[in-house]
Amino acid sequence: MTLTRLYLSFLAAAVLILFVGRAQAGGSASIVAGDNLDDPSAQSVRSRIEFDTSKRVRVQADRSGNSYLVVRDAAAYAVADVNGQTLVFDYAQAMATMGGMARSLAPRSLVTDGRFVSLTGPGRTETIAGFSGQVWLLTTVNKAGRERQDEVVLTRDPRVRELTDAMLATGRIVARAFPELDADANEQLAAELRNRGTGLLRVGNSYLVERLDPATPPAARFALPSEPMVLPDLGGLFGR
Repeated sequence: MTLTRLYLSFLAAAVLILFVGRAQAGGSASIVAGDNLDDPSAQSVRSRIEFDTSKRVRVQADRSGNSYLVVRDAAAYAVADVNGQTLVFDYAQAMATMGGMARSLAPRSLVTDGRFVSLTGPGRTETIAGFSGQVWLLTTVNKAGRERQDEVVLTRDPRVRELTDAMLATGRIVARAFPELDADANEQLAAELRNRGTGLLRVGNSYLVERLDPATPPAARFALPSEPMVLPDLGGLFGR
């Protein structure tokens, strides 16, 4: 085989890997989030996250029954089982019209209340969900100016990076429905992690990746079962 043919064969293989990699992008994960995961009596929520790219994500909490959140086309939709009937709501509109009631539909693991300040480290090594990562100290500051520090475990594994991108992109969309939150905070952290080529395995004792399966979910998992409903303004009734 001539050098030219060898070069072309390597080039063809690289192109094939690139396109196969794109087609295979995505996976599913089990995430636990709460006020204090070290305290069994503290409130926590376990959610199943499915994603094919950061633009299509499905989030379903374990105790939510048949209700779940779908992010697609840069918008979030709440799918709820109401008296045996499946209803679809535009999440931003639901927040505007249903107020406090709609907040219960927001997966707490998706919302970050703090702008990135710094990452200090690395420190010790931790293995989480079968992935090896290093401990860093993350400093953020919220809208009120309060600074917070959390241990975070970062890994360069591309599967975890993709999950983190999907989670933070979804968090930005959900956070826009909360006036008291900074919707751009997730983007700052996402940009920092992208620059470092890392993904999140753990954030303090409030966020933990339990399992990550790289198999791409079927496209039907991100489909809406019906057109979103147009809701009347119920803010006064539900405590907006």
